[in-house]
Amino acid sequence: MTSPRVVIGAPLYNHAADLPETIESLLTQSYREFTLVCVDDQSSDATGEIVESYAARDSRIVYVRNATRLGMIDNWRLAFDLALEQSPDAAYFAWASDHDVWHPRWLRVLVDVLDRHPEVVLAYPRNRRIGPDGVVIDKRPWQFDTAGVDALRVRFRRTMSDMSAGNMIYGLGRSDAIRRAGVFRHVLVPDRLLLMELSLEGQFKQVPEVLWFRRWHGQFFSLQRQRHAFFPNGRPLYAYVPWWISHASALTWILGVRAARAPGIGRWAGVRLGGRYLRLAGLLHFRQELKAFRIELFERATFLKPIYVRSRNLYRGVIRHTGLDALSGRWSKSFGDAIRRRRLVRLVKRKARTAANEAIGSGRYLLRAVRALPLMQSRVIPWLVRQEIDEVPAGREVGLMKRALRTVVKSRKPIIVGPWLSEVGFEVLYWIPFLTWAVKEFDIDRDRLIVVSRGGADVWYRDLAEHYEDIFDLMSVKDYRHRNEERWSEGGNQKQMAPSAFDDDIVDLVKARRGLSDVAVLHPSVMYRLFRYFWYGKGAISLLEKHAVYRPMPAIDRGPALEGLPAEYAAVRFYFRPSFPDSTENRALIGQFVQALSRRMPVVLLNPGLSLDDHEDFDPGTGKGVHKIDHLMTPTTNLQVQSAVIAHARVFVGTYGGLSYLGPFYGVPSIGLFSYESELVATHLDISRRLSRRLAAPLVTLDIREVAMVEMLFDTLHRDSGTTSAPRAPVAPAS
Repeated sequence: MTSPRVVIGAPLYNHAADLPETIESLLTQSYREFTLVCVDDQSSDATGEIVESYAARDSRIVYVRNATRLGMIDNWRLAFDLALEQSPDAAYFAWASDHDVWHPRWLRVLVDVLDRHPEVVLAYPRNRRIGPDGVVIDKRPWQFDTAGVDALRVRFRRTMSDMSAGNMIYGLGRSDAIRRAGVFRHVLVPDRLLLMELSLEGQFKQVPEVLWFRRWHGQFFSLQRQRHAFFPNGRPLYAYVPWWISHASALTWILGVRAARAPGIGRWAGVRLGGRYLRLAGLLHFRQELKAFRIELFERATFLKPIYVRSRNLYRGVIRHTGLDALSGRWSKSFGDAIRRRRLVRLVKRKARTAANEAIGSGRYLLRAVRALPLMQSRVIPWLVRQEIDEVPAGREVGLMKRALRTVVKSRKPIIVGPWLSEVGFEVLYWIPFLTWAVKEFDIDRDRLIVVSRGGADVWYRDLAEHYEDIFDLMSVKDYRHRNEERWSEGGNQKQMAPSAFDDDIVDLVKARRGLSDVAVLHPSVMYRLFRYFWYGKGAISLLEKHAVYRPMPAIDRGPALEGLPAEYAAVRFYFRPSFPDSTENRALIGQFVQALSRRMPVVLLNPGLSLDDHEDFDPGTGKGVHKIDHLMTPTTNLQVQSAVIAHARVFVGTYGGLSYLGPFYGVPSIGLFSYESELVATHLDISRRLSRRLAAPLVTLDIREVAMVEMLFDTLHRDSGTTSAPRAPVAPAS
């Protein structure tokens, strides 16, 4: 077998909650020829079990658990070394965190950059920050590269002043260049030193696409935290030396004394680079300390921040209106005298600083006067404190949700509900119950509502809204999939946490189709942002119970299209997903299961025969007692047809999630099968069980290998219906 050209090293430590999403995003890369080496540094959570479960079904994963805790630096070094041991001929290497998310095109795009540009030693994409809950944080993507810069000293200086080590270190680099640059040296802030040494090897290239979603847990950089994480078995004395001094010393020793880069960089040039680094990094550290002090000051004395912002804007306004910025530019072009330019800048800053101090003094006196008012002391401030203490985590979102609904209702415009672009399971289990509550709570006229979904989902909304628009009537399936992939790229999550450009375009298409000039929009983000507190364990079940109404789906006729089906049958649909991966064992078990089921009662396969989402359907084939209906489905009717079949079935059996939630809404017993319980979300399971009890139609979740229990349930169903069971055909046991 040919060794892959790309290896990825993933240092792991106690991020089990985010790890499945991280691994899935790497395994679904469109560039598939890589090895993923996961090095677990003695995690105390379920990290090991999660990786081993993926490694069991994907040979590209190699899992190693350290015998003792190494710390971050040595674990990163080990991830590099083991990855190159697995694939000694790999030209490219990347580190991967255990909590971030990558776009499916990330690896292919970066490999293409390094293939086309031999002068580039590190390629990385633009990225967006996402919070712990997966919501994109509103911050512009950071940009920097040194593409086209051949001069070594210029690259060195630009990298020092403009790099963002945390964003660049997860790029794809040339393995030999990373090895020559020392991988991770035993210093504080080692990623910055590695990137500085890589800048001596070649250019950095940033791809102008958002292909990486960096999970952000706030401002967590701290030297004390690094000392603890890097050296868990005891801190060496040099770990207390300021990082820029240890970096400069390391560079001077490596380049100047050892001459490790000779003949490319001579000894004297190496000493000069070490000195230059000491000066530039020291100034950078000083600016960072000032910034950190300012942030801490504003956190402790919040009343100072608006004064600071106003003073800064005043300073910039003075510069702009007096023409000093233009004068400075003309001075620079005309004279080019560095000393005079510095004097002019100092003069301008001194005057601006004086004006700012006067403004701050006036603002401080005004603030003290307002705070001294009796009403502020006796009523306003205590009320604010009490509100902050009493506020539950989801309290703010509840208020925002109700405010958004009131705004929509009061607008008196037609209301577009959606568009819904996410999974069927979330639409059935959360979105429709939320709308049912909202329509009742705010007494919304059903004639105002225009539901926008896809696949003939109007049969689910008939008792809520008078109007419906299908997305596949507005665009082709190909365009829909392409735009939805773009939405995922921009948002980092298929969940609709915020309206996207695709959402806005669909709203415009609906307006044009119906001849509407203006509408109000009730977007799914209102529901997503509220219920995420429950999904992620930050809110109680009462949050959902107060804002969702679960009721049976509107009755649906079989219709003439389904007249050829048996009077009684089992509706079946199996597809592959993380909790039920595509494996030889699962395929065999499904095939045996469907065959055994078809000998007991007719089976109707719900496979639509259309590529509408990322799930791959499993087709067990035809046979006696197995009926296919894919010829009845079109993009605009597939959910409608499947709903009709489920509504009139004796039982629904299929992959847990999605359509398995639909059975109880039609009073049909449902069985959802899985094979990896660790991939199931506990809150969804809880709601599905509550749902089945409330609607008096069981929804049973079972491991596919527990088929004997399913067989027993079928016997019970046959006895209850008064029919004579066919001769018992045992289901093959799990291998």
